[in-house]
This record gives sequence, C-alpha cells and structure tokens, in this order.
Amino acid sequence: MNHDHGSMTGSGDASSPQSTSSTQESSSHGGAMAMVFQWAVETPIYSTAFTPKNSGQYFGALVFLIVLSIIYRALVAYKSRKESVWRAEERSRSVILAGQFHDDKASADISTHEVRGATPWRWQVDPIRALLSALNVGLHYLLMFAVMSLNVGYFFAVLIGVFLGDILFARYGH
Repeated sequence: MNHDHGSMTGSGDASSPQSTSSTQESSSHGGAMAMVFQWAVETPIYSTAFTPKNSGQYFGALVFLIVLSIIYRALVAYKSRKESVWRAEERSRSVILAGQFHDDKASADISTHEVRGATPWRWQVDPIRALLSALNVGLHYLLMFAVMSLNVGYFFAVLIGVFLGDILFARYGH
C-alpha cells in the first residue's frame, strides 16, 4: 500500500498540479464561446444558415450590415421627421369650446388655444408611430446581435453604416 500521494500524478487527486491544470483547461474551454474580438470569416450572423464560407460571402455580409445600418438610421430620421409633422398638425388643430346661450340658441366658439398634456389618440398617427418604433427597435437589435458576435469586421460594418446613414439622413430628422 503506497501512501505517497506525490507520485500519484494524474490519478484524480485534486491537490495534484496536473489534475488542477487540466480541470482549469476543461472549464475554460468547455464549449463556451471565447469573449474576444476576432476576424474569423466563418462567423455566423443570425443563424448557422447565414454563415459566410469564403471571403466573397464575408464581404457580402459586411455590405449587408452596412446597408442594414443605413436603413436603421434612415428610419430613425424618418420617425423623427414624422413626429415633427404630427406635432405641427396637432398645434394647428382647432378646438371647439362649448359656447354660451344667446337667444335660446347654442353657439360654439372656435378657439386656437394650444391643448396642454398628451395629444389625443388618433388612428392616422398612433399605429404608424408604434410600427415605426417597432421597426427601429427590431433593426437596432439585429445590428446589436451582429456586433455581439465579436467579429471585428461586423463591428466596423455597423459603425460605417451608422456613420453613412447619419451623413445621408440625420439632417432630415431634426
């Protein structure tokens, strides 16, 4: 019976330096994705079906992300512009106030006083506003998922697209 634990390397003894290092390696490489930026061409974007297999497809994925980012910024500017138009329309709306009684007839005064508080809900405005918000948030999340792949090319493609989108459309949104 050998009680020399120093000679039992690799026998599963937790105090053994060899078993400790192999345990650390398996836990650090145990199927978890490494959280570092990388340039791998075969990085999936949204699914395994949308994974570039060569440099040409990778370039196409970068162009796709740039265009998606430009569309996102265009929609942000469009929604901002529509909000300004809807605000101006709401300010120009007349409010009918209940009038006073004169000679047994009710009269109504038309006033252009600005209504304070939230604007009333309107079928012509609010569903469109909600749809634009949903589209903007959806595109924002799609771009965020691409960046979360930690692919440097995807990251820069999104930044380039946002930059170009702002150059093209930001002036319309303010």
